[in-house]
Amino acid sequence: MNTFSKITLLICGVILSVYLIQLSLFNQGKHKDDSTQSPTPKLSDTATPPKTPSVLFNQTPSFDGEGENDADSNGSEPEAIQDYIVECDLGQITDYAELSNSEVFATFETSPSMDKQLAYAFFSDVSEQNTRLDKLLSFNQTFPGNPLALEQLLGLCTEVKSHQGCNQQLVDQAISAGGDNGGMWFAIANFYASRNATDLVKNALRQVTTSPLFKESFAEYIRLYTDSLQGRPNENFTQNALSAFAAAASQPSFYNIISRLCTEKPKQDEEFLQLCLSLGETMELQGKTNITQNIGMAYQEVVYELEGNDLALDELALRREQHFENSIVLFNKATNLALFDQRLFRSWLDNLSNLGEQAAANLLVEEAIELSKNRYYKPCS
Repeated sequence: MNTFSKITLLICGVILSVYLIQLSLFNQGKHKDDSTQSPTPKLSDTATPPKTPSVLFNQTPSFDGEGENDADSNGSEPEAIQDYIVECDLGQITDYAELSNSEVFATFETSPSMDKQLAYAFFSDVSEQNTRLDKLLSFNQTFPGNPLALEQLLGLCTEVKSHQGCNQQLVDQAISAGGDNGGMWFAIANFYASRNATDLVKNALRQVTTSPLFKESFAEYIRLYTDSLQGRPNENFTQNALSAFAAAASQPSFYNIISRLCTEKPKQDEEFLQLCLSLGETMELQGKTNITQNIGMAYQEVVYELEGNDLALDELALRREQHFENSIVLFNKATNLALFDQRLFRSWLDNLSNLGEQAAANLLVEEAIELSKNRYYKPCS
């Protein structure tokens, strides 16, 4: 398998992992045998999901059992149990019986709210006559300058190059709206690369590495989805949050063009070699999600292999190994809890946007454990 194929598989696998983790949690809850399972099963009896670069934190479970979060029969405090997190049954959550979220999003087409129209553009059903690109371009005409819409438009325009809305004016809007974000410049580099505009690609990649931040949009998709559904008929936050993970994970990513460029061009172009190395370092160090960080490491690997830099490859392998060495059991439990505690869920989203995926996971686990120490904390009911 060549390097580009490896990067492509990495992208596909990590994008889906967050959603698949939530889906596995949902299915575990749905098929749980209530007659034989206690509310807090022993960790040793709980299947440990395979490790994945998508959700990491610097804690590992170091105990063999868990207890109930209640006082004993004498009314005294229960014995402290390390890393205990309240577990709620996702199996009790069902789809909306009547008006689906998709149907709710369809009603936002004429809403005066910018956020609801943006949710319509992203999450409503599409057709050949009214594609996602068409909906987002229409939104951009009504509400120009939205970074989330512009970043996605740049990506979609790499696939539909002849569309009249895919032009330099769109790029200029993106620079104006998100020129301080390396993530936006990555989308611009991708746009130019799809049109073989080599000098413009190089300039955009320089901007990625000199921008003060690198922010991705995963958390923003989840926030937009859940916020726009507040107040919908028969609102159920847990159901909406689960659906939001699916919607965010299913958004198209547009790494492949730059990935191909950074696996092929450095062989002939020294400037591209240095640009792709700097790009990889920036994505690893400043990226907020593990997919960005791992793809950044893959770009560095390509360059180090071309240079025959064995020392750098060994150091990179060590950093990559550290990404994979942590258990995700506690994060799964903490995320399960956050789906039933809206304040905890939104705190995790804010931390994901501002601090990055690993720091947000650490904080989520810590807070979930702390909340679970309170016998009066009953998020599942």
